Amino acid sequence: MSGVRRATLRVLPLHLIAVLLVAGCGGAPAPSDAPLPPVAATSAATPGVTSEMTGIDLLFLSMMAGHTEQTLQIVRLVRDRLSDSELRTLVAAVEATESDELATARGWLARAGRSARADDHAGHGTGPEQLARLRDAPDAEVDAVLIEVLSAHQQAAADLARAHQEAGTDARVLDLARRVEQSRTAQVALMAGRPAAG
Repeated sequence: MSGVRRATLRVLPLHLIAVLLVAGCGGAPAPSDAPLPPVAATSAATPGVTSEMTGIDLLFLSMMAGHTEQTLQIVRLVRDRLSDSELRTLVAAVEATESDELATARGWLARAGRSARADDHAGHGTGPEQLARLRDAPDAEVDAVLIEVLSAHQQAAADLARAHQEAGTDARVLDLARRVEQSRTAQVALMAGRPAAG
């Protein structure tokens, strides 16, 4: 763990550290060269918010990149096997949205001189046994298994993003965290009304 990250974690409330470490998962590929969007106009008007990414902002981006990479792995395992049309639509939307978010996070990390692997938290996300369940699920059960696995995975992302909104400083990263929380929470709600695996 780097000195910057240790110093950052020391000043965070314990419950935020717990959420950031437990909800995050690593294993994302090396960063791309996606461009930085302009700083949001709200950054100057929001008290306590700066346009400089701090250690906690970079930690969030790194953990979210790893989590998002795993989300894409999950949906790509089953996207051609789903029978529920709403789930197929959801999976397509998740893949498109999170591919863009991943490129953004990698780009910001690259500009800061950080790799998306800088804060590897492999083992805290969806485990290999759950991926194997998805991979091996019979066609009649794949929809229900996806709902169970993806709901838990996306709830973890919403929790991570919610925690970052209390701890982050950069307006762009805070905006990303807000959007992540909103979209993942909506996805979990959509899946909640569908039958889960028995």
